[in-house]
Amino acid sequence: MANDNSHPFNSDVIADTTLVQIQKQLSFEQQQRNIQRHHRPRDFVNLLFLNNRNSNFSSSTDSSLSITSHSVTDDDFNRLKYFLRSIVWPIDHHIRRQLWINILTLNRISSSNQNYHAGCTSQTALTITSMIIDNNLNSLSSKHNQWPNFVDTTNLCFYYLTEATGQSLLHRILLTFASHHPDVTYCPTLEPFSALLLHYHNEYEVFYLLNRLLIKNWLCGETHLQWEAYTNVFRKLLKHYYKSSADIIDLRYKSAKVLYQEWFWWIFRYLPFSYLVKIMDCFLLEGPKVLFRISLTLVYLFTKEIKYESNGNIQNIADFCRLIPISIDRLLHIAFHIRNLKRRTIEQLIKHEEKTLCDTRHQSPSDNINQNNNSGIIPDRQPSLATPHHLTQKPQKSMLDHQQAFHD
Repeated sequence: MANDNSHPFNSDVIADTTLVQIQKQLSFEQQQRNIQRHHRPRDFVNLLFLNNRNSNFSSSTDSSLSITSHSVTDDDFNRLKYFLRSIVWPIDHHIRRQLWINILTLNRISSSNQNYHAGCTSQTALTITSMIIDNNLNSLSSKHNQWPNFVDTTNLCFYYLTEATGQSLLHRILLTFASHHPDVTYCPTLEPFSALLLHYHNEYEVFYLLNRLLIKNWLCGETHLQWEAYTNVFRKLLKHYYKSSADIIDLRYKSAKVLYQEWFWWIFRYLPFSYLVKIMDCFLLEGPKVLFRISLTLVYLFTKEIKYESNGNIQNIADFCRLIPISIDRLLHIAFHIRNLKRRTIEQLIKHEEKTLCDTRHQSPSDNINQNNNSGIIPDRQPSLATPHHLTQKPQKSMLDHQQAFHD
């Protein structure tokens, strides 16, 4: 990470001229409105600044490097969730030096299980990730020119990464991930997630955050079948929450199924970068349900646009997302006002779709005898690499307990 304190970007992978360009995407006036509107909840701002550092992983040989992991109660989590949804930090705001890594290292503790100890934090040296990536980045890049098999090479997203340094480093990070997780056979989200994270974090931090997402099962599937299950769930959610939009899609497109397969890419390939960064803020705290909400909203807005449009400027949903006519604030407002779209419901739907797909693909008359032993349920992932304990350790006390309650 660069030492320049004027911006939060990883200058090693983004060209200087590009930095100037992307810093102009949000006006100074917009920055001031955001800061003034949201200056009061200092407890949450302090929470998101806890690991205030230029880099947690500057060298694998420095055993003193550590990150502090904090827990939050259900009440704290919900307050933080609404806080993050409502504030739009500019893409070059200094909080972005540590925002995403702090969000993703929070541990949520259920209100029914609050028998914590006196200590409210834990600090663990993060040298394992550094050693893993140091031992593999250079050796792998010289042997492999292709992308890992889990990458969707028809939808590569580089955003503002430089070709010589940024894209090359992204390639090596994904090769390292693939070598330690061979059970991840198809995961299109990994490439855009990694590329986006690399704009604000160095390779060690990116690798660490990818492991956090893997442990949380927030990668939207790790096989072709699981990815298809997510697509099927999206289609069902659209028909449930926006039936009229689903009807328009079915009438307009001969193969609506192909269109629905793009639900993830409407966000990560076509939306403006500043929108994408804000969506990532919420995703890293709340998980894949945020992505479902956003894509459902995009279809709803798109079908509303083409229903009343007469000049035909918008030819497809990709064009609509590129030229999206509403602000990110408005997009989030609509998305988060979809009623009763809950994480648990989505998880149950995904599990059901996975089982259905397995049964459909694998069951035959000759298999009925072994049906009990081959039910088609995908077993829990067993990582090929031992999980570092600091990735799953749950501190026992909420760091917000001692702070002032949130004021309206």
